[in-house]
Parts: sequence; C-alpha cells; structure tokens
Amino acid sequence: MPETMRASVIDVGYNSLKMVSYNVRPDNSFMAYDQRGRLTRLGEGLNLTGFLGEDAMERTLRELALLKEETRLLQVDRVLAVATSPVREAANGARFRREAESVLGMRMKVLSGREEALFSYVGAALATRLPDALFFDLGGGSLEITHARGFRVKKILSLPIGALRMSELYGRGGGRFSKKDYERMRRRVVDILPTRKELGLSDETVLLGVGGTVRAIAKYDQWMREYPLNKLHNYRLRRKSIAAINKRLRKMDAEKIAGIEALGRDRAESITAGSLVVSTMMNKLGFDEVVVSTHGLRDGVLYEHLRDPSAFSREEYDVAKANHSMAAAWRQKVSSGSFVRALASRKIISPSERNILEEAMGSLLGLYLNTRSESLFHIILGEDSYLEHQDQIALALSLVRAKGPKTANWYYARYRSILKDRSKESINKMAAFIRLAEIMEQTKSSLRVGVQSGAIRLEVTTAPSDFPTLLLEECAQQLEEATNRVVKTILNKNQEPQRLAPLAGGVQA
Repeated sequence: MPETMRASVIDVGYNSLKMVSYNVRPDNSFMAYDQRGRLTRLGEGLNLTGFLGEDAMERTLRELALLKEETRLLQVDRVLAVATSPVREAANGARFRREAESVLGMRMKVLSGREEALFSYVGAALATRLPDALFFDLGGGSLEITHARGFRVKKILSLPIGALRMSELYGRGGGRFSKKDYERMRRRVVDILPTRKELGLSDETVLLGVGGTVRAIAKYDQWMREYPLNKLHNYRLRRKSIAAINKRLRKMDAEKIAGIEALGRDRAESITAGSLVVSTMMNKLGFDEVVVSTHGLRDGVLYEHLRDPSAFSREEYDVAKANHSMAAAWRQKVSSGSFVRALASRKIISPSERNILEEAMGSLLGLYLNTRSESLFHIILGEDSYLEHQDQIALALSLVRAKGPKTANWYYARYRSILKDRSKESINKMAAFIRLAEIMEQTKSSLRVGVQSGAIRLEVTTAPSDFPTLLLEECAQQLEEATNRVVKTILNKNQEPQRLAPLAGGVQA
C-alpha cells in the first residue's frame, strides 16, 4: 500500500453536488486537500410533483460526469458516492440512481434520513470533539438532528424543513416573501421542531451545526464583524447575530443577496429561509450560540468506509455502529503523554493549556523543528482543529514563540481581538515547555516535572557531556516570568546514551 491513498466522496444533495477529496494515511486518518461544489437544484419542484424534474436530473447527471473527470485529473484511488433527500423521496429516485451509477461507473448509496444524520454527526464530532452536542445538518431539503451525550447518540430526527424546500413552499420566487407567507413559514418551522424536553437536552449540551446555509451565515457574520481570521470551522455564531442577519435578508431579493460577496449567488434564493430555520431552532431550544463545523456528512462517510468497507457497502448504518466508532475514536484522541498529564495534575497548566500542549507535543513537534516561523503559523491555522479559534491561535503562537519572540509578538498584536483572555504569559509558558521538549529530544535526555514547596522542579537525566545547560536555564527563566513561580533545575548525568522514543517520548512525569 502506498504511503498515502487519495479518496473522494461525492454527495448528491437537494440543492447542489459536493465532492471532497482526501489524502488518507496508512493508519486511515485523513485530511481534505480539495473541495468542489456545483449548483444543480436536483430537488427543484419535488415538493409540488413528487418527482425529480427532467431538466434537474439532466443537469445533475452532466455535473456528475464532470466530477468523474475531476477524480481522474486528481488521480483519485477510491471514489464513494452518496445521495440524500431528493433521491430517497422522489417517486423516480430509483431511475435517477441507475442513471447516476451509469455515469459514475460505480454504485451510489442512497442514505436514509437516519443514516444521513448519523454520518453527518460522526464527521462533525470527530472534528470538534464535543461530547454533549445537539448536532444539526441543514440541507436544501431536510434538517437532520442528532443528540449525543458522552459521544453516544440518544436521539435522531429528519425533518422536512430544508432551506430550499421552505423557500419553494412559502416564497414568491426570487427569494422574496410576503409578511403573511413569512409568518406562515416561521410557524410551520416552530410546529415541526421538537422541544428541549423531547430531545432530552441538558445545560451542558452544545449546539453544533453544519451545512451550506450555516457556513454562509457564518461567513457573512465574519465579514460584517471584520473578523481577522479567515476560518469557519469552530466559529461561534451568536443567536442575536443570526436574527439580525435574517432580518436584513428579508428586505432583499435574490439579486441583491447574490451581490453580497460573503453569501454568493448559489444560496441567494434559500439563505433567507435557511437563516430563519436556524434562528427559530435556537429560540425554541434556548441556545445562545451555535458552533459551526465545516466537517460533516462526507467526512463521516469516508471514516466509516475506511473502518469497514464491506459493512459500509452492504449494511444499514445505525446508532450502534456510530456509537462504536465514536468510542474508538475518543479512546484514541484522549491519550496524551505523561509530561502533559503531569503538568495538568500539578496545576502548572490549565485545562485549555493542556489541550493546546497535547496538540503541540504530537506530530506538530516535527513540523516545529523543520519549518520557518511564518510558514509554521499559517500551516497550523490552515488546518481544521477541534480547538476553539483563540486556542488554535495560541497553539500557533506558542510554537512560533518557542523559535523566538519577534514573529510571535507581531502575530499576537494582529489577532489580539480573538485571543481575549489568552495572555502573553500563557503563550510564553507553553512555548517554554515546547522548547524543553525540543531540548530533550535533540539530546536524547529525559525530564521529570514536579512541584516542591510551590516551586516548579525540572529534573533532567542526560547523557551528552555537552548538554546545553544555558538553554535549559533560559527555559527555566522564561517559565519563572510566565508563571510567577520559582523554577529549579536539576541535572543528573548518565554514563550511557539513552535510546528514547521520538520527540516528546523522553519527557516524563
């Protein structure tokens, strides 16, 4: 098997076709490197006739043929195709599926509403690591809702209140609504949505949303706020902001909405109804904010296919399979080095600093050792992390600061409005521990961390006679300044060189 495999997932939706292509590593972890979207409106008119229109099917099949050629151009090794609400609901959905499979030269899996909700939840949960979440995926035709507690699915719903469906049912065309029809639409959404009690939500439940409408609203909100970070994943949208956006969009037609660069033409006719669905759901269920994920259905589909290709193709995806996958993924994610655990247990670092250092002490240390500061910062921010935006920036700043303060100070000033309570002292503290890990790795030494009479104790067991004691003292001084605590260093010399695991492997509790 090659070092990496290329895989693409094609998603045939109510409003558009989406294809995401991934690099898959030998351990089956993956990272997206290419995304394509094509507006097809396959579900156009489905509410009125119960059938997929001939024109809609023809243009969707044409776009599928183009995506197939894209996979050849990208030299993709494996392609998966799934279809959602328009194909499963339409009376002629089976016919469209046969024609689509002929065009693609492969089987297309038509997902049930429950499967769509579960795949979407798994994809988003893996990318956000929120254990207690009310997850929703707002598409063109339907709203999928999944409630999970402790990464175990408790409730699944598929509701026919997608953004394009609502626009077609209650709009006048061109994205406009009369006051009467808009109010009728709002009442319909309220009536269909469950209550907080029916979903079994707790005070710890976090609202987590995916879908093109949610991403468009978040992008528009960032544009209005002049948000300095061009990143949607893990962005937090306030309920008041969504209500204000919906109120503003209600006064515009599709042509004016299409002129807003942050929204674009593809969602101009459905964004008003879509923002109403999200706003109404937050009002009814009592959420003040929603966490936006750019990962969902396609990530979940690939993850489950890689886990068990045979079961993915032949079996229905159910709650038991989703729970099993999340339990295995969570066990893998929560394991951290003894060094970071020791720092947290001795309250040298906070819980959020622990999350940041766990990321830094993983594969990012190799990137840190071999990458220029400016490139390192942008590479880290370019990836979608489970960390909140301020913590992901702090992670990048800590790694950059470990290389030197000048570049870190410049980036700190640029993103200060997002960092909020993440102080320079916290970043300097984490940078010092990253620097310590680098010294231990390069010298093949080991480190034990303790606390004695309020002082931080760093005990280094080292082999080389030319151990960089001045660099160690510099780290200790940086820690003293960042923590306002005394830091003591102790060096124990070994006669024989140690053979330690790479990077932070020699850093111990």
